[in-house]
Amino acid sequence: MGRSAETRETLLEAARTEFARHGLAGSRVDRIAQSAGVNKERIYGLFGSKDGLFNEVLIQAMRCFVEVVNPLETDGTAAEYVKRHYEYHRDHPELLRLLLWEALEDGRDAPRDIDNWRHEYYRDKADVSMARFGAADKATAARLTFSLCALASWPNAVPQLRDLMLGDVADDEEALERFLLDFSRRATAEETPSDEASSVDEAVAELERAQRAERQARERLARTMRRDNRQGVSANRLARQARGVVSRPVVLRMLSDDSGELSG
Repeated sequence: MGRSAETRETLLEAARTEFARHGLAGSRVDRIAQSAGVNKERIYGLFGSKDGLFNEVLIQAMRCFVEVVNPLETDGTAAEYVKRHYEYHRDHPELLRLLLWEALEDGRDAPRDIDNWRHEYYRDKADVSMARFGAADKATAARLTFSLCALASWPNAVPQLRDLMLGDVADDEEALERFLLDFSRRATAEETPSDEASSVDEAVAELERAQRAERQARERLARTMRRDNRQGVSANRLARQARGVVSRPVVLRMLSDDSGELSG
């Protein structure tokens, strides 16, 4: 590596730390130059402006992410996809911070890019996601991919909210990661690992969730039946519609719990 290339890399490293901490507006070129041990005129000579330097830092950070995580792989499960994202952002927080600063300072203006690299990367990513997740069309694949990325990124992007919302269990990184992976499996209808990998506590929690869901579904069914009964649908017809799910005596109890009177 020549001296000029070495100076460039040193400046990019110093600038990444500065921009991740202070954003574009709050960062100072003289601080970056001092940290890199060069004259600040070198920054303007190599990158043109502080804005141009930020663009270079952002794209370089994204390239490093792609090299490590390789999110365009076509094999592997959604859970593995989320796992790689989550662990990378946990161990390398600068990229998320740069993206958040970009959003705060630029809003929804044209995303920063160099030689259209970023646009081409996301275009390829949408194509790969269609095959990887079996989505019906590119729009669905893009929404699914975006949601999985958000699932992996958000706990690392806003650690203060994670601490507030999770409270005493906020520091249990292993449990949070397991939950995120299980959530992604359910969202994409992937199979859950065998029960041997689960603890009794997890199995109990899963059963409690299923029981809560069943109670809520039965309550919705009862409300719907009572509404239809009030509108003139007979109890006999409602019992036939619910056959195989709930028995006729249960249907009658659902209806009588509301008003004590049945139509028909």
